[in-house]
Amino acid sequence: MIHVYGDDGADAKKERVVAVAVIAGTEEWWQNVENQWIVRGAGVPFHATDCESNQGDYKNFPKDENKAMYRDLTGILASSLLGGIGIAIDLTAQKKIIPGALPLAYYRAFLECIERVAYVAENLGEIAELTFDIGTENEYNAGLLYSWVRNGDARFCKWLAPKILFVPWRESPRVQTADLLAFEAWKALDHTVGPVKRTRKSWELLRATQRFETFSYSEEWFRDLKAHLNSGELEKIVGFDESDYKGWLKTTGRQHSISNLFHFLGWISNKIDSRS
Repeated sequence: MIHVYGDDGADAKKERVVAVAVIAGTEEWWQNVENQWIVRGAGVPFHATDCESNQGDYKNFPKDENKAMYRDLTGILASSLLGGIGIAIDLTAQKKIIPGALPLAYYRAFLECIERVAYVAENLGEIAELTFDIGTENEYNAGLLYSWVRNGDARFCKWLAPKILFVPWRESPRVQTADLLAFEAWKALDHTVGPVKRTRKSWELLRATQRFETFSYSEEWFRDLKAHLNSGELEKIVGFDESDYKGWLKTTGRQHSISNLFHFLGWISNKIDSRS
């Protein structure tokens, strides 16, 4: 079995960038990293944003010590056998090109991470078990999305564990490693679209291993998405349109919400499959 741990990251106001990251490896690889992580953390649960900004659990430590902590933990991850990916979404581009769009950027990144995990599991011939730290507002919806993706694709059903697990990040050094990668993913994009333009040494160290990647979706991707929406091509690809969703809401007596949208996706997927 391949064990996969994930977390998310965003700028302070969640206005510019959101990112989701996953890191995967065998139990043996994880145990090696976890042991080193706990020792170097010296009893402080790692949180990338707080360590970087000298806040939270790190506010009473000297700035240089916090920098050294971040650098050393990045080094532990880079020298391990683990591999991971971070997906970052440009929220500013979304608002600019598709104003009024549903707040689905997080779930878009989450979905791509799941899909990539499934492909890795298939290539290795191992089942992938995912464990995430997700806030209460996202946990239920993420679980729905995971079930829809897994059950809607025969390959995903074969290579992804039946359930996604959730744990508090403070209790899981493994999730904390994913928090670091998520932070690097959103920083990599934010330093492209945000006010500060630079490349981080910590990300250069991870990227140099060729086992860690980040992908960003910005203006070009949203322009293509808008073109597909306007042309009607996207509706042909997915097999439904907005009227189908509104009709389902009316028939089921539900109100629009992200949770109900995901319930609808599961329903329409089953309906399409039954026609095949």
